[in-house]
Amino acid sequence: MKKTLLLLFFAATLHASESFVLDIPVRMNANQETGKVLITLTLDSAPAGSQLVVNGTTTLNLGQTQTVAGDSVAFETGSGNEVKITVLPLSNFGADLCAGGGAVEKNIPLRFTGAQDITDYRISTYIVAAPAAECSQASKRTGDTPATILLTGDGVAPPLSATFRGRHPFDVVLVLDKSGSMADVPPGAIPGPTNPSKADILISALTTFVAQWEQMDQPTLDGMEWSHDRLAVVMFDSTAQPQTLAGADPPANVFVQRGGGTAWDAVSSNVSTLTPGSNTSIGGGINTAMQEWKNDPQSDLQLIVVTDGMQNTAPLIQPTGTNFLGLTPVAGLPQELRKRFIPIHSIGFGNPATVDATLLTNLAFETAGVSFLSINATTIFNTFANTLIAVLKGNTASIAVQRNDTMSGAGPSALVPVDVDGSAKRAVFCVQWAPPTVRALDFDVFRPGSTTPATPNSSKKTRQSVLQTFDMKASDVGTWHVRVKRAKDTDPITLPYTLNVFFLEKDLDYSFRFDNVHAATGDKLRLRATLAYDGKPLTHLPADSIRVRVQRPAEGLGNILRASTVDAQPSPSPDPMNAYNAKLAKITNADLLARTYPKDFATISLKEEGHGVYSATFDKTEIPGMYAFNAILDWKDKRTGQVHRRERLEHVVRVVADPAKTTIASQRAGNSVVLTITPRDKFGNYLGPGYAAAISAVGYKSEPPVDRKQTGTYTLTVRDVPPRTKVRVSVDGVVVN
Repeated sequence: MKKTLLLLFFAATLHASESFVLDIPVRMNANQETGKVLITLTLDSAPAGSQLVVNGTTTLNLGQTQTVAGDSVAFETGSGNEVKITVLPLSNFGADLCAGGGAVEKNIPLRFTGAQDITDYRISTYIVAAPAAECSQASKRTGDTPATILLTGDGVAPPLSATFRGRHPFDVVLVLDKSGSMADVPPGAIPGPTNPSKADILISALTTFVAQWEQMDQPTLDGMEWSHDRLAVVMFDSTAQPQTLAGADPPANVFVQRGGGTAWDAVSSNVSTLTPGSNTSIGGGINTAMQEWKNDPQSDLQLIVVTDGMQNTAPLIQPTGTNFLGLTPVAGLPQELRKRFIPIHSIGFGNPATVDATLLTNLAFETAGVSFLSINATTIFNTFANTLIAVLKGNTASIAVQRNDTMSGAGPSALVPVDVDGSAKRAVFCVQWAPPTVRALDFDVFRPGSTTPATPNSSKKTRQSVLQTFDMKASDVGTWHVRVKRAKDTDPITLPYTLNVFFLEKDLDYSFRFDNVHAATGDKLRLRATLAYDGKPLTHLPADSIRVRVQRPAEGLGNILRASTVDAQPSPSPDPMNAYNAKLAKITNADLLARTYPKDFATISLKEEGHGVYSATFDKTEIPGMYAFNAILDWKDKRTGQVHRRERLEHVVRVVADPAKTTIASQRAGNSVVLTITPRDKFGNYLGPGYAAAISAVGYKSEPPVDRKQTGTYTLTVRDVPPRTKVRVSVDGVVVN
């Protein structure tokens, strides 16, 4: 009898079983229902011999994938002592992952069995990234209405007992323009030793960006940590150059892990070496970044592409036969960028006239990134703050305060209120300013009701920024205040600065998206927000809880360029420009440029559609160019308390040629026909110069179109046209005669 008991005890010590339930809720969004859930379990020893039991009946060994009740479940070895569980709820979809209208909530019992103990776990939820572009794969992490793990026993094994570590890590590559034009000063600045170049401002902004991320995602009090987030840097001019970073992962030494302490200082140190060079190969930078990741694909990849100009060196990013953007295939990745399932966040920096905003916006929208246009130091600081939030969505992070101000006199500034609600797990306060001024400002933060500056849990200073981080407790809910002041023993110079306050969220998550990707003048822009709290849809918020300040340009760039009499010649160096780009570069009149910037136009409120989805439509899009949507989430509700958040989105509205407004004149010389074409949209906006590649003769060979005066009137010579035969002309796929 004693021997039997000993055997039973010995067997129990060999096999540890823990069970839990994977809950996949319905998101009530047919084209963005949950399409994939990734769970990583970290064990106390190597995972050999472990098993996963699904629904109490189906057993998977390591390396196996099985279909269970119409859904795919994979159980595989991860890195080190990890095992990964991948669940694809395919039974919730029809023809593709945008066909989720019949989705139902799933509760899938899972049981881990093995000689190992589970020490901690992570979970991430994925949806279709850009439903208007590609529906074949769920590749975008989401934090609103995510899948969750319920710590429930199944009658055979006890509930899972392990530390929840949060989201899975990210791999991010900074793809940075170092072309010759980065040596220029941004709009509004006067060239000279005291005014920083675009390269100087970019270096300062990126150094603070890295510091913001370090502070935001430090380990939390409840055990969440993201030490395996990795950063890499690729710089490009006429070629792309991956940067070797101190302490980076071998053998390529390109990606460096956050780790602890100052590991990411290697990224900031490398960025500070950025020196303007020659041409602009945006496509080369993107392909090199993706190649480097494919050589070492540890975690989900995102790119942040920053450029101040237009691509002029191969490989070029161009529309494919489907009208979606493509790039020379690399590392087994397909030509179409949307099918690579890698988000690309794009930032255009400098003169809006010299940045291909349409290209950058489409890059982002087709790949589920965000796109911003930054004109000067102030706007690029805000842009990197907004981009950081986009990268960390699904973690989730948000912006509570974004304020541009100026320090004049001795200071300090007035107190700025910051509403901290119960969802804020951490608050990161950041003040930054433009170079060359160093260590000029500081600030004090005050807890609710206190007149004594609070002591941060951590802090960091760079040459042009100061950061303080506070971990929040329940007693910290209320109105905090921040006051900017001059650093000790600094000169009282007038100094513009930017104040950002970030929250690391515990319960609140939200995301915004536009329904249409390639918007044209006259199109309705439908903006939707999906909100969740504590993993559940946030419904029935008070009226006007989500307001959006819409900004639109006063005039399209095509109209301005057509009216301009600037005579520009191609420039060979330092960043070669064709005649079109040379003309753009000479449009420097501040009043003229300001007409292309988005300006306050209207405020709209999002209305509830149901299940945590709120939407509004903006239809005043008669003017082409960059539109900005500044969302303010502001409400008081018994579930959430007082909430205040901000988010910014930008969208390019393009000119689409209209047959009735486009003028075409023809002249025949033998079998050749010379066509003079001036494309305009239905509102009379000129397409403008720079679009020769979009104009062609349908069914005939022709010489490349020519716009000699760079006004948007193109001459197209068509050969071998039979007598009394009409030639049809296509402008960007639209037949205009």
